[in-house]
Amino acid sequence: MTGREHADIVGLDLSLTSTGIAVIGTGRPWCATIESSGKADAPWESRYRRLGDLVLRVRAAITPGAFVVLEAPAYSRTTGSQHDRSGLWWMVHDRLVGSGCTVLPVGPNLRAKYATGKGNAGKDAVLAAAVRRYADIAITGNDTADAVVLAAIGCRLLGRPIDDPMPKTHLAALDTIRIPTEA
Repeated sequence: MTGREHADIVGLDLSLTSTGIAVIGTGRPWCATIESSGKADAPWESRYRRLGDLVLRVRAAITPGAFVVLEAPAYSRTTGSQHDRSGLWWMVHDRLVGSGCTVLPVGPNLRAKYATGKGNAGKDAVLAAAVRRYADIAITGNDTADAVVLAAIGCRLLGRPIDDPMPKTHLAALDTIRIPTEA
């Protein structure tokens, strides 16, 4: 535990084009995407403004002081716009920490394992598992499914599970996750 209460638990799956966000708090759980478009060969200033706009839109959707489970970068992946995606990740992380949020990065393999029991499960397997397990949340695609699973991990870690019972194979994903402590 972090030693503080968090009204909202947020799952955040960052993307340059379709960021998934899920919020589980005092109201009805919800999820959505925050969309953006741009070109990999856009001028540097345009790319910087795009990232800044995304950061502001993500930050506006999250209550200050929330517990945010942020999908960690997939260092093994080298798909396009890696530099911009890394910049976005660190800018969002910085903004959330600066607003009093506790930020817990969780790797894509642990998100997949929690959802399906297999750390190497593909995006569609995670989507199918999330739609079945969290039927009361309007999951609309892979981005929102990932965000809901990340939020569910946060809920379980904070002692507020939304998905009981869970198989032991799925719960094993939590064995290596440590909640950050206040500095």
